Amino acid sequence: MTKFMPLQNLYSKMNIKDSISSIMANESFGVSYEPIIDLNSMEIFAYEALSRFKHGSIVVSPYEFFKSVHQDIELFFYIESILKRFQLHNRPPDKKLFLNLDPDVAISDNHVAFWIDFFQDTKEVVVEIIENSDEESAEDVEHFMDWMDEYEIPYAYDDFAKPNSIYFTSLLCRANLIKLDMDVLKRIKQHPPYIEVIKGIVKYAKESEKKTVLEGIENNEDLKIAQALGVDYIQGYMFKDKFINVWKNS
Repeated sequence: MTKFMPLQNLYSKMNIKDSISSIMANESFGVSYEPIIDLNSMEIFAYEALSRFKHGSIVVSPYEFFKSVHQDIELFFYIESILKRFQLHNRPPDKKLFLNLDPDVAISDNHVAFWIDFFQDTKEVVVEIIENSDEESAEDVEHFMDWMDEYEIPYAYDDFAKPNSIYFTSLLCRANLIKLDMDVLKRIKQHPPYIEVIKGIVKYAKESEKKTVLEGIENNEDLKIAQALGVDYIQGYMFKDKFINVWKNS
């Protein structure tokens, strides 16, 4: 598993915003394409594009990076526009691509217009709605879903059942796909009856013609849990030999 360094540890004498600007100016960013595996065939169904950052030879925590940049929405939007172009340009061929996008970068009319134009020129792309802030408002997510529905852009509910996340019923009902957070596996191992709760979510998804992905698969025990749940797809470090890593400036 990749070890990440917090920005604060790297730039103790620098402003965090300056450190982010330095990373982007030096194009010290990349993408890890993690395969999403069809549970029945065990073949690659799609890839999820995950942003990566570094300073010299040290890999910087994406969570810390986005947590810091989230404080300036215009900067956040600008950086995301660069990252998404890079992720789309370097995508593995002939596979569906899952792109993470925070609703906060699609609030203003100008931002919305940009993303509509961006995604309408793509094929086989699913937008994963994510939460990088505990202050995310349901109204913003609703707005985000409204324009994606209008322009028929597929989207997924990312990290369902993640600790401290907002349980958003509307997103659960409207998304085309539900991604179950890796914490699901931990909870099931600690409290086996919890599996029945997740089975209920999977059953709901099937009856609603939605697909499900279980994240965090690392070993055969996790694989057996996925099979018991009956999810459609899985992903995780069990398939790390199939990860594709691309850096802008290596």
